[in-house]
Amino acid sequence: MNANAVEWNEFAQLEEADACRLAMLLAMTASLDVEKKLIAQFGAHGARGAVTVISGFDMGSQNNTIRNIINMCLNKGLIEKKFEHVHPVAHAVLEATECTRATMAVGQNYCFKVAAVRKKSTIAVCMYGDLGMHEVSSHKTVGLGVQVLGE
Repeated sequence: MNANAVEWNEFAQLEEADACRLAMLLAMTASLDVEKKLIAQFGAHGARGAVTVISGFDMGSQNNTIRNIINMCLNKGLIEKKFEHVHPVAHAVLEATECTRATMAVGQNYCFKVAAVRKKSTIAVCMYGDLGMHEVSSHKTVGLGVQVLGE
């Protein structure tokens, strides 16, 4: 083994990692199998995660995106169906979409893997994927939003 190689546990530091770092790691997984394994590892360290994919043309109106991600968080048990949880998730989604620049790119196609992670009272939403006018001209982008959940 290479003495300079970084071990997974050394890199990820799941026990100390905050929800933002975990959401970024989860959004960048390359397969469903790795997603499931990572979500299980998060659970062993007090965090819960969920993943979905969103895609479309011209994200000018984020209403559907917000609803889809809130529903994913509710269905996976990351949040409860109450204002103090739903409202912060909506803001985390808005923050993440703004960071990707998808809302500013009028007439652009997008395809993002979206990961939501809750650790204690913090929820983070990370979007990672492609944004562009055409598959050949698209580029990678990432967005992250984080909020504190109420009681």
